[in-house]
Amino acid sequence: MTENEIQLFEGLRKNDEIVFKVIYNKYYSRLYYFIFEFIPIDDLTENIVQDTFFTLWNKRHKLTDNTRLGAYLFTVAKNNCLYKLRDQRYRQKLFSTCPVNEIELDLNLDVLSSLDSSSYTFDEIERIIQETLDELPPQCKRVFILSRFEELKNKEIAEELNISVKVVEKHMTKGLKIFRAALKDYLPFVAYLFIP
Repeated sequence: MTENEIQLFEGLRKNDEIVFKVIYNKYYSRLYYFIFEFIPIDDLTENIVQDTFFTLWNKRHKLTDNTRLGAYLFTVAKNNCLYKLRDQRYRQKLFSTCPVNEIELDLNLDVLSSLDSSSYTFDEIERIIQETLDELPPQCKRVFILSRFEELKNKEIAEELNISVKVVEKHMTKGLKIFRAALKDYLPFVAYLFIP
């Protein structure tokens, strides 16, 4: 766990609502895109994200010292998705509201069931992200960090680095291609990196 995660974790266990909001803001889009991969309906995805954070808040005192927030949140989200995909009422809603057929739903259920959302997986993802960042050319690395981790728009990045928007786009295309290859075994967990 990083120093930042330790502080967030401790604040959460001390009922700090501001810390909870920081965690919410950090993980909301990550969880949303993860869930949407398996249940492609906005309102159901949103409900599962909210249920996931509700569970985190309600069980914050039961979390152990070695709990990784990311692993915990993705495990809760995964289990909530599995419940919805197995529940006949939700399956009927999926069929009636989006172009998902039963075969696709069953495949999503199988893939989701086999995903490892343990702390080890998230340690491995962090390691791969850091190694991949370190391998990027310096300007490409700066652009990628500003875009995906500091969530700046391409125009803002161009202004900050004093380069054109086209150059920013070129660096992002290159960075995303490299990251997609490096993280191919973990794509559902890092889908947020590839969404503009």
